[in-house]
Amino acid sequence: MNAATILIFLLAATGQQAVEGTDKDQAAKAKSQRLLELHTNDAASYSIYRDVKRTQKLDLRREPVYRWTNPTRVGGQVGEVFVWTYRGRPEVVGSIFSHPSGDGRRVMCHELHSLSLAVLVVDREASEQWVPQAAGVDLKPLEGAPPPARTAAQRLAQMRSVAREFTGRSLSDQGQTWELRLLPQPLYRYESTDPDVLDGALFTLVSSAGTDPEIILLLEARKSQSGHQWVFGSARFSDMNLWLKHKGQEVWSSIRSDENTFNHDAKHRFRFYQDRFIPELSDSDTRGAR
Repeated sequence: MNAATILIFLLAATGQQAVEGTDKDQAAKAKSQRLLELHTNDAASYSIYRDVKRTQKLDLRREPVYRWTNPTRVGGQVGEVFVWTYRGRPEVVGSIFSHPSGDGRRVMCHELHSLSLAVLVVDREASEQWVPQAAGVDLKPLEGAPPPARTAAQRLAQMRSVAREFTGRSLSDQGQTWELRLLPQPLYRYESTDPDVLDGALFTLVSSAGTDPEIILLLEARKSQSGHQWVFGSARFSDMNLWLKHKGQEVWSSIRSDENTFNHDAKHRFRFYQDRFIPELSDSDTRGAR
């Protein structure tokens, strides 16, 4: 075999590998798009209200505020984080995700937490239900924080700076500890038409095992008797034990117990369940999404 023949062979092999790589990339992109559609449709299946008369309905933002993966758990989890708002303020944060079940099917999972100061009413036609029994978060003043700045850009800088003062960790049932890291950009930044709310943002802390949120941190500039002040609220977004510190002092925790279970906390402000099983996505399922 002469040099020219060898060169032609190598070029052909390289071209074939490039085609195969492109096909795999397209298939992965199509599957990701199909999962996004499934997860978004599940999020849209909820009708959530701030009052029992169902006059104050929350608005689902169909565009997810965050997409995440965790390749280390149950065959690889893929999910999206959505928010439901009222007058611009996030009242619910939810992660709709799925993973292989190992038997040719895929598990659709829902993880939800109320951020509302009201007791929410949730309607959904499904066997699994979410029935919150209390307001979603306990808002606490941020000790030592400066007053909210005058402009939106300055307040965002303040929130990002304050968020960096928080640290967290999680502990699994197997005794493994994870030091959580703050994502520097907020999941969701908002201004509300509620006269009591000047500004706010949702941040999250994640583990090194993946990019799925473990703790949701809400920072908000709210009206007080002495003017606007910064407050914070924390929300469980994990099946593990969780601790949150501000400037080295513990300010919140979520410890598993008979009441604070794998699937919900004592007041059902947090709810997780495996909603249903679907056939695992095949090439024919995703081909049309390319």
